[in-house]
Amino acid sequence: MTILSVGIVSLIALATALGVAALVRIRAEAKLKVRSTHKRARSVRTMRERAPDLEARIKTVLAGPSRKYGEIFTDYGVWRLDRETRLELKATAGWSRLNEFTRSLVVRYLWRVLESLAGGAVVVVDQPPQTWNVEVDSRFRDHGFEWRTFGDGPQFIQET
Repeated sequence: MTILSVGIVSLIALATALGVAALVRIRAEAKLKVRSTHKRARSVRTMRERAPDLEARIKTVLAGPSRKYGEIFTDYGVWRLDRETRLELKATAGWSRLNEFTRSLVVRYLWRVLESLAGGAVVVVDQPPQTWNVEVDSRFRDHGFEWRTFGDGPQFIQET
């Protein structure tokens, strides 16, 4: 009987020791995972760099929508991040007076130019923010309109 009780106590102690060791290993792996995620996030931030050559090209491209709709963007920047190129635009109050379809046509036009130059996404920093990329473009129903020829359609919110 004593041998049986010693064996049971030994099994319980062994199971407890294995459980504690597994818990310590899981916590250590989770801690390493969090550290590597933070390190990767920091490296992504540092690898993002401005693309002045593309910014100069985009400046001329922005002149067309500005001529048609006025100053709709206050600032812009072209950023490169690994294989992604991103055009970020800061919008004015004039931008919010355009209807959603017209804004989409303008952003699509800018995305097409950026895509032809470097491939990338266009982001309008506004409320609500607008992002244009390959997935958005494939789902967009433009009904054959381009921003340059959309003069006959309603372009401003009060016209719709």
